Formats: sequence, C-alpha cells, structure tokens
Amino acid sequence: MAVSDIIVWTVVFILFTAFVTIVTTAVLMRQAKRRPHDSQEPKEDDWDRDNWSKDDWKKGGWDK
Repeated sequence: MAVSDIIVWTVVFILFTAFVTIVTTAVLMRQAKRRPHDSQEPKEDDWDRDNWSKDDWKKGGWDK
C-alpha cells in the first residue's frame, strides 16, 4: 500500500466517524426533546424520611 492510499483511507475513516457521530447526536437530542422534564418537582430524598437522619440513635445508648 502506498502512502497516499493510507492517507486517503484515514481521511475516509475520519469522515465516516464524524458522520456517525453527528447522526447519533441528532437522534439522541431529538429523543431528549420529546421526553418531558419535571424539573419543578422537588425530588424526595430517602435520607429525609430515614430515622437515622434525625439523630435519635444517639439518644438510645445502644452504642455503649
């Protein structure tokens, strides 16, 4: 293989990779726009509901 053939195939590979990347990004962005976003709802945290977050374990004396 000549050096010019290697350069040509390298350029073809780079162009093909760029094309695939652009198409994939466009498809993913379109899907992301279709999905509804509920950013106004505060997320419920499990830590707030857990008894360990209230520090009542310190009052029990079980760690002695």
